[in-house]
Amino acid sequence: MMNIHLLKKTFYKTLFPPKFGNKKIQLLYNFVSQNDSDTEYWTLDGQLKEFIGIIKSFDENDIQYFFERISLWNSYYLVIISDKFLDSHVREHVKYDLGKIYAKIFLLYEVSDPYFLIDNLEIAVTMYESKIDTATLIDLISKIEFMHHKKLITRQQRNYNIQFISSLTDEISN
Repeated sequence: MMNIHLLKKTFYKTLFPPKFGNKKIQLLYNFVSQNDSDTEYWTLDGQLKEFIGIIKSFDENDIQYFFERISLWNSYYLVIISDKFLDSHVREHVKYDLGKIYAKIFLLYEVSDPYFLIDNLEIAVTMYESKIDTATLIDLISKIEFMHHKKLITRQQRNYNIQFISSLTDEISN
């Protein structure tokens, strides 16, 4: 059952899309909102190329601004962005650690929907050979425990992801 507050929030964001004070973030938001209906058909000579062009110009300030304003994003758009991070063409053309960004989106993602992102967390972190700091790893474990406690994921998903994150923790300490 959908939460009434979430429904109102989604409706409001649809009628009154957010205005960002960062041109690159606004461009990304506008692009995703205009191309959200056919994401599985994005091609390297079309929308995927345009998506790559937008995000590859991001710098640390843009990424920080993105996370400061993440609550303004439609959660479906965050799923689209995160999913596109897993495309091999994006990996090939974008030089910064999108696995780390994927993990942070997962952490900040709305409480009711993070199961959309958990199944690809390991793929994103492994694909980008991400170097995730200890505090973020602890936060990931806490989020996974919370999801299991709320019955959003199975015990098997919980155990698998905790084991994966523990292996990352072991890499840091070695």
